[in-house]
Formats: sequence, C-alpha cells, structure tokens
Amino acid sequence: MKLQRIIIGLIVLSFVSCDTKTETTEPQLVPIEPIVTNEREIIFKDSAGHSISRSDLANITGKVNYEIMDDKTISRQAQQLHEEARALGQTGKYDLSIAKLEEAIKLQPDWAYPVYDLAFTHLLKGNNDKALTYYKKTDEMEPRGFFTAKTAVYSLEGEKTGKFPKGLYATCLGIEWESDPTKKMEIAKAITEKYPDYAPAWKELSSLVDDNKAKLDAIEKGLSKNPDAETKGILEINKALIWSNTGKKEEAKQLLGHVIFSQEATMANVEMAKFALKSIIEK
Repeated sequence: MKLQRIIIGLIVLSFVSCDTKTETTEPQLVPIEPIVTNEREIIFKDSAGHSISRSDLANITGKVNYEIMDDKTISRQAQQLHEEARALGQTGKYDLSIAKLEEAIKLQPDWAYPVYDLAFTHLLKGNNDKALTYYKKTDEMEPRGFFTAKTAVYSLEGEKTGKFPKGLYATCLGIEWESDPTKKMEIAKAITEKYPDYAPAWKELSSLVDDNKAKLDAIEKGLSKNPDAETKGILEINKALIWSNTGKKEEAKQLLGHVIFSQEATMANVEMAKFALKSIIEK
C-alpha cells in the first residue's frame, strides 16, 4: 500500500500533509523583541497570553507518531493483523487486506490506524463512498488530525456534492506517488488550471515551483480556497518559512505562533510549526 508515502501533509515544509470550533475573537498577534524572563527567552507572545520560549522548542522534531496517539494500549493481535493487511495491500490484494483490517478493528475499535488504512484501501479500489465513510470515522476518532484524513474528507465530500469531479483526490495523490519531478509539476499544474478551487493542489504546486514569488502566489491561492485544516496549516507554515528566508523573520515567527495556538490546527500542523519556528530562531 502506498500509504507510507503520504506522510503528514507530505512534509513539503522541509524548508521549501484540533478541529474544535471557537466563538472567541482571534487573539491579536503582538510582535516583540526576544526578552528574557527567569532565564527563558520568549520568542513569541500574543494578546491572549500565549507564549513560546526557546526552551519550549528544545526537543521538538516536527514529527508525529500516529502509532502511539492518546497513549492507547494496542493489542498485539490487532497490530499483527494491521501489519498483515498493509503487506497485502502493498501487493494489490485489496480484498484480503480489507478483511484483515476489519478483523483488527473488531479487536481494537478505538484504534484509528486500521480505520484510516481501511479508508485508503477502499479509495484504491475506487469505492469512494466507503472510503469517505471510514475517513470521516477516522476524523471523528482523532479530531486533531490523523495523517491526511481531513484532506481526504474535504476532497471526497467535495466530489460527492459535485464541487469537485470524481477521482480528483486520487489524481492529486498521484503527485506524491510520481517519482519524476517534471510529471509531478504537470499533474499539479493541470489540476490547478482546470479545478482552481481545489486547495490541496495549490499546496502541492507551491512545493514544486522554484522561486519564492511563485511559491507565495500558489500558497495565497490555496489559502483563498477555504482549505481543510491540515492543508491550511501546511500552507501557512510554508508561507512563514518563505517569509523568514526573504527578510520577514518577525512576521514569520508571528504566523507560526498563530498556527501553534490555533484551535483549527491539527497536531501535525502544530508540531511542524514548532519545528519551523525552532529552525528560524537557530539561524
């Protein structure tokens, strides 16, 4: 199964993939010069009282281990079934893989990983309705994000309602699966030109174009298309990294702080934003 290649928003933030609503006013960002309080260098602070110190970022890696989310104890039998299912899926034996995943879910119904893989396997089979059902279930089980579940729900719901053509999400995933950079660019450009309202494709394009102006243009277009939370977070992180590299270091730090404390940001967004912030202050 090609799942392993779809890693946390595709991790395009390598210096170029909670959902809770809130009615409170977005905290005002307060640009500040680094200060020292109790030997803790404060590098971000906003009007809501959120702050980040240099020491808060010391052990940040930018990675999320989905195997151990929520400190659940996963039965060894469920893990074995999951591993067998993934091996079957990687060889194209999707029906056998689905059967193993369903067994794992019965044994460990509170574990999102086999549910997510079940969604993905149905997607590979072209069963988009079933894929959407299990992606939505994954998102309900892990509302702060689980791999690309939020992007999948956004995409497949759009396909179901007619906002996007059927098969668009699978086509966009093909950008990650394609090894040829030229073909990656061709797919991304084709999608953004034909379906400009599809935000995830702008995220992909922003990671493939060369110059910062083109990257920022793609990022801004993606952000203007009402993206899913995961895509939005990645676009904002990459925007901050470009700002940092083009003389807007303070603006970059403020934007990353906004992502870190946003109620919409996924857990992966938060970890990647922290890692990006750490990289900026270490330069």
